[in-house]
Amino acid sequence: NYGFYMGASNDNLAAVRAIDPRATPGLKVFMGASTGNMLVDDPETLDAIFRDTPVPIITHCEDTPTIDANLALFRAKHGDAIPVECHPDIRSREACIKSTRLALELARRHGTQLHVLHISTADELALFEQGPLIRADGSRKPITAETCVHFLRFARADYARLGNLIKCNPAIKDEADRQALIEALADDRIDVLATDHAPHTLEEKARPYAGAPSGLPLVQFALNAALELVHEGRLSTAQVVQKFAHAPAQLFDVANRGFLREGYAADLVLVDDTPYTVQRSDVLSKCGWSPFEGTTFHSRIAATWVNGVLAWDGSALVGDPAGQRLRFDR
Repeated sequence: NYGFYMGASNDNLAAVRAIDPRATPGLKVFMGASTGNMLVDDPETLDAIFRDTPVPIITHCEDTPTIDANLALFRAKHGDAIPVECHPDIRSREACIKSTRLALELARRHGTQLHVLHISTADELALFEQGPLIRADGSRKPITAETCVHFLRFARADYARLGNLIKCNPAIKDEADRQALIEALADDRIDVLATDHAPHTLEEKARPYAGAPSGLPLVQFALNAALELVHEGRLSTAQVVQKFAHAPAQLFDVANRGFLREGYAADLVLVDDTPYTVQRSDVLSKCGWSPFEGTTFHSRIAATWVNGVLAWDGSALVGDPAGQRLRFDR
């Protein structure tokens, strides 16, 4: 199943104002340069976007001038041979904090519903409200946060082993950040758990640091990885379901999905708590690799149904694609 954010730019404000809220889950705003050319860095445009958008704003928060200054320092030191271990210092925590603070300031100024993506630092967590996404009075948090599976399973030490395979934006940072993000999921300071979904090829990832694209393929093994936190006693199964399924449906007003309820679409996963070791031959992504190769998970996916149709039988994709475009009850 699928839905598409609209992408904001410095010159498409009229199109932003014309978004159909029932067809579009949110407006994606890159407040720092990442893959592609969708950086929104004009202050007046940013202010107008936060003021006028008819859907939630979804932000990737990194401050590009900070990153550019850091990169210049590391180029001066290493030339074209920058070690990938420097990535979290180039796309630094300071770049994340500065941009996230700006997004929250704009959202509060205009009363905008804001969802901040890819939280990667412990420092940013204090900026967000702790508590359930849907409050006791039935209202929804106006400003919410998301982190990704890879920030919970990898840390700075893993660059030595995996190199550019875990180069992503924002960068995977320190072990202390990893631990703090897990705790923030558990105490409802972070509302949603998500994935990166950038299937760059091994050939692209084998380039020197500066030329290797950022991003990694994680969708296939995201649930296995998240359930490791249950086996480690860090989260409950119910919390994983909340962060992966309930919260996105609640946050984006997804119609008739995200819960096991009569009349809802039967999007179901059957989990078998049998150890499973990821092999490259198991990878379904067309890029053909996973950063989890060689990892043994405590759980495997035994079956998946999409709109009531069996799509995965535990060993192979089966049947014809049954996915549908999402609708939003707004």
